[in-house]
Amino acid sequence: MKTPLQPKQNKRACIDVVQRIIPPRSVVHCFPFFTGEIELELLRGDRFVVGHTHQYVVYEFWRCLMADPLRVSEVIKHFSPLNEVRIFQMLQRKWPEYKDPFVRSGIFFLLNHHSTTGMISSGEFDPRPVAPTALTRIRQFKPTNFHLQFDKESDFIKEAQNITDDSYMIIHGGNYHLDVLQEGVNLGYEETPVSHDGVRELFISKRNPTLLIYNYHPRLLRIYGEHSIQLLNKYGRETTNAAQCKEVVIANF
Repeated sequence: MKTPLQPKQNKRACIDVVQRIIPPRSVVHCFPFFTGEIELELLRGDRFVVGHTHQYVVYEFWRCLMADPLRVSEVIKHFSPLNEVRIFQMLQRKWPEYKDPFVRSGIFFLLNHHSTTGMISSGEFDPRPVAPTALTRIRQFKPTNFHLQFDKESDFIKEAQNITDDSYMIIHGGNYHLDVLQEGVNLGYEETPVSHDGVRELFISKRNPTLLIYNYHPRLLRIYGEHSIQLLNKYGRETTNAAQCKEVVIANF
């Protein structure tokens, strides 16, 4: 199924590749869970997917949507159309302060759609209206074989280390950078910091079949050169041309 959120700058081209790699009827743990773009597509083929997050606002949005999608839809209608920069910027600052979780969830959705980056607490204003198909996905949201896990650990790598069965794991690495460059960076309520050194240690040490999904960075080829690496262009096709590479999928199996 399609996610109702807009990945935008984080939109993935590798979905078909990931579906080919992970067999039907597999159990898949995904860290950190946010837009659900890959996770919800993996439900095809009777896979059981567990989306892990320790960011409560992310957990809350999806829990509210699973509990009562029509109520979330009504909140979206109430705040629509969102067509003023001033209101958009005010909501970016104030949305966590609303007391009702369904109101927060409806605003979460609107900010995602109207942010140029797809993030909730950051991004410039995108004036384009919410697509009717996205609203339909909200109203009809009822996934099967999907579990949302709110992790207690603030470091998702520690939670991933607790997966001890033979299920698959997906780690969303995002943009690769040296960990030292992340120090002191302010993140939005919905964002999860990623220690790329920690991801590498986890990837090497885990016996679970694990996939890393990254935006292309040449350093990844040196770090993971001994593993299976697929370079994908923006259409999700494999390429050997680094200039055309958009994403990197790395497997330890």
